[in-house]
Amino acid sequence: MRKNFLWYHAIRYGVAGTGLKLFYKKIRIDNKKKVYKDKPLLLVPNHQNSFMDAMLITTNLHRSTSFLTRAKAFNTPFMNWFLRSLNMLPVYRVRDGMSSIQKNNAIFQRCVDLLSDNECVLIFAEANHDLRRRLRPLSKGFTRIAFDAEIQNNWELDLYIQPVGVNYSDHQLSRNEVRVVYGDPIRVADFKDIYEEDERKAANALKNAVAENLKPTIMHVQKLDQYPLAKVALDELEPVRKKVADPEYMNALVAKVEADHTPELIQTAEEILETASEYDLNIRRIADVKKPRWKQILLAPLYFLVWINNVIPYQPVRSVVRDKIKDKAFDASIKFVLGLTLFPLFYLFVTIILLIAGVPFWYALGYLAFSLATSTMFKSGNEVLRDFKQNKKIKEFSSKHPEVYNTLVKKIKTIQNYRERLVSSE
Repeated sequence: MRKNFLWYHAIRYGVAGTGLKLFYKKIRIDNKKKVYKDKPLLLVPNHQNSFMDAMLITTNLHRSTSFLTRAKAFNTPFMNWFLRSLNMLPVYRVRDGMSSIQKNNAIFQRCVDLLSDNECVLIFAEANHDLRRRLRPLSKGFTRIAFDAEIQNNWELDLYIQPVGVNYSDHQLSRNEVRVVYGDPIRVADFKDIYEEDERKAANALKNAVAENLKPTIMHVQKLDQYPLAKVALDELEPVRKKVADPEYMNALVAKVEADHTPELIQTAEEILETASEYDLNIRRIADVKKPRWKQILLAPLYFLVWINNVIPYQPVRSVVRDKIKDKAFDASIKFVLGLTLFPLFYLFVTIILLIAGVPFWYALGYLAFSLATSTMFKSGNEVLRDFKQNKKIKEFSSKHPEVYNTLVKKIKTIQNYRERLVSSE
């Protein structure tokens, strides 16, 4: 049995897996049949949402998986032990210093050894995360691991690179929908002849092949200059949020944007994003994309009760995300980790207080059960309050800056009309 086997799987499925099912409204896995069950795999996913990407893959792929993460996370003895116990390996970057970069040789060899033992290794070939819905250029680090693994096994390892796309309906929010899409695997040994002729050429060929197989698994806006238009028209103004996590649907619309756009439309979208960012305004709320739902209205009393019960443990989470974290790609990760610990601890603390205060055992236990059962509804209650605050902010903004507001509304309407034309031509 592998070292830390029971610990690894207890954390992987019992804690992280259960937590993710509570944190997200729905996790959908597509094309899992494309994943080999009995061959070594080098998993290469896109990287948009910090360590949520890795957890969503490893908790839904029922094979022992190790993955590389930035070395900075291993900076204390406890974290070094804890992360390594979960099959995480440090990878060093140039900013860590040239002396640290040399340590990657041992880490890469460890990956080769794992693959040689018929295991899975996950590496983020984009090198860092980015919330934009597109595939960025891949680095060649994973090709070195892949080719070294085959060479050290006389090209008989039968190693495959498995592209994986992780798609979120809303990156930074809880209770949204996620879709993990597996692409067509690529056999590394098929590049043997090219490698023996020219190693650099083989690395580029393998990298390009992986990129091409990754693109259909995510929403991919090829040209950066078109990204603002795609973001506003296809993402911000999409009323059915789960569709944003569907790469097939989104890429069909992206292709229409590529074929039917103008510099004026791109500039309009850029100006919408700039104004919304400058004044902290919600584009969807201004556009009235999010319609009132009957479920929210009928369950309003319950949402209010759940919100009251959870608002105290939510404050540290809110404070950290709002004031401490500058990189918004970490928002969901921080909410997940803190929420997974603070909320249950708070429920347990209140239950103990109730028992000390003389509340009958079964009533106190009922509070605990109710809190755990309704915890996932907190976001719905919080959304009602957030929408109220955003509507108030927009109303105040329209009074204080009427010209800017009216211009923004006009620009959003322009992109809405453009979007309707794209969608209607499906």
